[in-house]
Amino acid sequence: MRLTLTSRMWTGLNGLIAFLFSYSVAFSQVNYSLDQSIDVKVQGKSLAMPWAGGLNSPQVNTMDLNADGKEDLVIFDRMANKIFTYLNSGNQYRYAPDYELYFPPSISDWVLLRDFNCDGKKDLFTTNPAGISVFVNTTKTGGTPTWRAFYPGHPLLTIGFSGSINLQMNATDIPAIDDVDEDGDLDVIVARFVGFGSLEFHKNMSIENTGRCDSMQLVRVTTEWGNFEECNCARFAFGGINCSQLPGGKVLHDAGKSLLTLDLNNDGLHDLLFSEQNCNSLYLLPNEGTPATAQMNTFSVYPATSPTTLLFPAAYYEDVDFDGVKDLTVATNISARVTTDMDMSNSVWFYKNTGSNLLPQFSFQKTNFLQDQMIDVGSYSSPAFADFDRDGDLDLFISYWSAPDSVASIYQYENTGNFYSPSFQLVTNDYLQFLNRGFYNLKIQFVDTNGDGKTDLAFTATDKKTSVTQLYTLTNTSSGVFDFSGQSPQPTGFIINQLENVLLYDVTNDGLPDILWGKNDGSLQHYRNTGSFVFVPNNTAYLGLKTSTSRYCVSPAVADLKHDGKADLLVGNQGSIVVFNDFQSANPSLDSLKVTNTIQGSAVNSDLSSYLSVTTADLFNSSNPIVFAGTITGGVLALKPDETQSDPNENSISFWPNPSGQNEKINVRTSQNSVIQFFTILGQKINDPIPVNADTTQVIEQALSAGLYFAKVSWNGKSKTVKLVVK
Repeated sequence: MRLTLTSRMWTGLNGLIAFLFSYSVAFSQVNYSLDQSIDVKVQGKSLAMPWAGGLNSPQVNTMDLNADGKEDLVIFDRMANKIFTYLNSGNQYRYAPDYELYFPPSISDWVLLRDFNCDGKKDLFTTNPAGISVFVNTTKTGGTPTWRAFYPGHPLLTIGFSGSINLQMNATDIPAIDDVDEDGDLDVIVARFVGFGSLEFHKNMSIENTGRCDSMQLVRVTTEWGNFEECNCARFAFGGINCSQLPGGKVLHDAGKSLLTLDLNNDGLHDLLFSEQNCNSLYLLPNEGTPATAQMNTFSVYPATSPTTLLFPAAYYEDVDFDGVKDLTVATNISARVTTDMDMSNSVWFYKNTGSNLLPQFSFQKTNFLQDQMIDVGSYSSPAFADFDRDGDLDLFISYWSAPDSVASIYQYENTGNFYSPSFQLVTNDYLQFLNRGFYNLKIQFVDTNGDGKTDLAFTATDKKTSVTQLYTLTNTSSGVFDFSGQSPQPTGFIINQLENVLLYDVTNDGLPDILWGKNDGSLQHYRNTGSFVFVPNNTAYLGLKTSTSRYCVSPAVADLKHDGKADLLVGNQGSIVVFNDFQSANPSLDSLKVTNTIQGSAVNSDLSSYLSVTTADLFNSSNPIVFAGTITGGVLALKPDETQSDPNENSISFWPNPSGQNEKINVRTSQNSVIQFFTILGQKINDPIPVNADTTQVIEQALSAGLYFAKVSWNGKSKTVKLVVK
């Protein structure tokens, strides 16, 4: 069949009204679910939880989340500033974000789960502006986690040398909460609050005072637990000597400390695994004293075999491989991206305990525990979708902050499924050889930048040599498979700050892509394209989003979320996404994108990540696009509209290429036996019905003039209308 405009085409008011009625259908607000169903393969193996969002600075804890008698995984990621929950499902971890809602919202900086009241349920310790907050686990049998504050409105107290005081500690630190003196209740060890390299020991007097281990009755016993000072990386002062007495000595490090105590040689003494914020090693300080009085005399890098090289490594002692024996995991504890050359996709080192809980022996296994089961490209991931191979389905591309050699590239995943059952396979982690281009802080998008009907690549990036961040373009020279060969990225001169977001979109409907700019002052600004990619400010508080401390580098994206023919603007900001419905109208309405919590059976506002890079893709051809959010932790969250999961008789429809060029063949594929008719924007019928068999590709030749057309697809008494653009 060849589509051609002819003089015999009919027009009329009744036909136009009928056509527009079939297109303009009202739909209700769509809720979303954090979805793992879209398959992602790496080297031919499917990832267990591809869309779990990545990890950067995870603090590893275990507890039974779903009351099935199995220990699940609870991780607080310090860079994302949020809880991640994973269920033990058949001795494999499965991302279960529904449980994240059941943790105290005031959690920040660090989290340790420890059973201080001996009721068999792990309680929660976290930071407090004045020290440490404690939450008692009040979960009922068979219920979801619940908590109450141990000291409502107050931090954890201790009896100091002159009365009761807050147990102060730096928020950058991780304390040791352990029965250090082996008397049956949990004690607390913290780094001294200001300017010293020694540790405070706060003894729990619960057993001594009451004979029960059901409280935290702390007394500060000493400010020099272990009788040592940490002076610098791999430099300690032992035996009562302080750092100032060493050659050239003084305390050079008063930054964050991470502490873990455990008995490594079954001698009844708790040894110390210690790390410092500015160091790349984990140190073992063996305890050669007594349970009541620790004495450290030596140190060594730990583990001796395959020691970690992470910056600020923090150690955790939990069974994470389901064999009943506690393992060692070591992860960086940095709170922000402080260097460009750290591989954040390999920031969780796993050492299996091949010994026992009484006499552990740790054997190195991998540098990417959990990360190897999810998309994790490092940090500040930015996803984008485009049909690079022109096969009718959308492929996935992910840019990110930087690789270990201080530059960034693009991960390319080919959609090896189809337009209603997507499946992604990793092709390369260096698409277009960006590792040779000298950029980091890379954020990509696919858009026609020059109006030639071809999809080009636009991106913002920071030049490693100049540290300048700006917008660049690469022109696609092919109407078929993308071709960016033989050219270098072209700078536009549009300069931005790092972490700011730029979206190219024709806001003014003049055929030229404008800029929506999410700035670090919280504003969203519109810059109009005056031609030749020259942008001028048009609105510095677009949609009322002016300078605000409640927003930071908002991430804009545009999609027709309600499939009502009207463009909606999504704005990602510090863990949440809001939607301006029909944002180009005079009075757009505002919605919060809500996520369905299957436990509660309702849609709730969810904390997705402390930094988001938002885009959309209609992978199921349902006209309900999936919202994808790149995260600070280097992963991607897939928020799938609940509607796409409900109707197995729905017809998935795909036309490609779309837009197409004049005289370019159009491919059509449907999941139901269908017939198709094409119309002009005025309702003029272009062709007789064309039958299309389910799951087969129909090729249609066309000689249409440039413009907007509609294809009406009918099946089983139902119909859909799809926009087609000829350029």
